[in-house]
Amino acid sequence: MRRSLLLSLLLASAACPGRYRPSPAAPVTAAGRGVEDAALPYAWVDARTGRAVTDSELWTAVGAARAVCIGEEHPNPHHHWAQLTIVGAAATKITGKRLALGMEMVQAPFQGVLDDWSAHKIDDPALLSRTGWADRWGYDFALYRPILDQARANGMALVALNAPRELVKAVAKLGVDGISAAERAKLPALVLDDAQHRAWFDALMAGMEHGGGHGQTEAPATKPDDETGAGTAAVPPAAPSADNIYAAQVVWDESMAEHARRWLGEGGDTIVIIAGTGHCHDSAIVRRLVRRGGGPALSIRPIIDDGEGNVARALAEATNDYLFVMTMPKPSPR
Repeated sequence: MRRSLLLSLLLASAACPGRYRPSPAAPVTAAGRGVEDAALPYAWVDARTGRAVTDSELWTAVGAARAVCIGEEHPNPHHHWAQLTIVGAAATKITGKRLALGMEMVQAPFQGVLDDWSAHKIDDPALLSRTGWADRWGYDFALYRPILDQARANGMALVALNAPRELVKAVAKLGVDGISAAERAKLPALVLDDAQHRAWFDALMAGMEHGGGHGQTEAPATKPDDETGAGTAAVPPAAPSADNIYAAQVVWDESMAEHARRWLGEGGDTIVIIAGTGHCHDSAIVRRLVRRGGGPALSIRPIIDDGEGNVARALAEATNDYLFVMTMPKPSPR
């Protein structure tokens, strides 16, 4: 697969991990209750040991953290139901603290839009229009609306975490050294030599090149030309290098960590982050947030037990703190 197409898929899908097959997913209903109706039986599992974790143990650990990153496969309603469940529980179980919901889905320049929506100054259509939701994110807002409602109803701040798309695209095409001084000034501090994170990313890219990962997941409708510039000139541009694409991935993670840390530094107590599973693991947002003094931080990965070893693989990798393991109901006998 050409690197330009790899970049397009990466930018379109916000880098969910490519080595996992997507979990089964229920459709979002026309009535917009896809998330609420996606509830499944679940259990907490320690992702380091495989040990079952009680609800009390889990919330003791969460209550001691300053940041909690909850992953998702973007189009999967069950994962968003897990996020909704955890956000709602956090709002009731973590008392006496200033809480926030940090969102990969909204880029930092649009923080004021989130503030206005939280204050009921604007409605949903204005929120979507002013954040460029359809173009800059692309996944169905119905998957996220119940989570935002839950946060707003419980007085949680909403924090736009992501880097501007224009900056990420520039880094992917030109590298950190190739962008303008003005663009470099907008970058957070970048750690580009984290061996564990680079190994994760290289495995992701290898899976995409061999037809795995994003080729098997639903992605927002985007045109490769919009993301890479390919095909817009008489002579096709050179394909982005693997190092530049990796740098763009790091810009995402570092930007989200930086904006979460800023909110914590401004008097916040606990921020619950929702982001792609590829961002919510040890060497991604979590470690970069801790480096900035935003810890303790932990990660939770929603996962649907497919009965074919996906939970065992997640435990073997041990890159999260907890798994929110859901099980599909058994089909009724005929």
